[in-house]
Amino acid sequence: MSSLYPSTATSSNSIRWLRASPREWAELARGRVEDQPIAIAGALTICAAFVFMAYPGIDLVVSRWAASAAGDFPLSREPLLRALRDFNRILPVFILPCVLALLVMQAIAPRPRLLRPHKALFFLTFYAIGPGLLIQALKRLIGRARPYDITDFGGTLPFTPAWQVSSACSRSCSFASGESATAIALVALALLLPVRWRRVAIIALVPLILAFSLNRIVFGAHFLSDVVLAWLLMLWLMTWLWSAFRDNGERIDAAMQRLGRRRNP
Repeated sequence: MSSLYPSTATSSNSIRWLRASPREWAELARGRVEDQPIAIAGALTICAAFVFMAYPGIDLVVSRWAASAAGDFPLSREPLLRALRDFNRILPVFILPCVLALLVMQAIAPRPRLLRPHKALFFLTFYAIGPGLLIQALKRLIGRARPYDITDFGGTLPFTPAWQVSSACSRSCSFASGESATAIALVALALLLPVRWRRVAIIALVPLILAFSLNRIVFGAHFLSDVVLAWLLMLWLMTWLWSAFRDNGERIDAAMQRLGRRRNP
């Protein structure tokens, strides 16, 4: 019987949506997004995966746009774009040690104004599991050839859709994009900031993330699906880990303080 008659809360929420003005609709929708980031990131990932699997030609169309009539990718020879690629690759070399150093400093001599330990642990854990483990595992498991290696662009290997397991590639494969994963990881870095600065930081990072990621498409190194699904997989993992570390932040910070006191009696 309960399934036939909605609860009072459900009915009132439905009436609220029906009676809402356009501005209220936007506010209600924004509230639902903020309350369910993990589910939303997961749903977007699944939807994008379905689209690219159902319409694999999207990848070829986008890559052809970046290729020349001869089938190669001329922008891959541009010095400025090559410098942008290299900059993206060396960023983690600077960021990860800095976050680790802040974590060690908080364990040795806690400072309330510095980065809280659970935030540093969140970022290091996310980076290790996401760009470090998950992306590399997908590259080996899926075995997708890069655009410049397939027959459509003068190579010798076959094109395969996203998520389709293939033996075309055995090392440094196309799916998913590691550079796009490290680019979107900058959003996790923004989460380390105070709440009032996060939105501005993320908005400021968007052009950089797009530049780092789309650069790989014009190089012929990745398909569009490699980039988009790397973004969404990382966001899904990021929201899940952030929720776990945020909800247990006080306990994690207290444990780090106890550890610091043991090392410095």
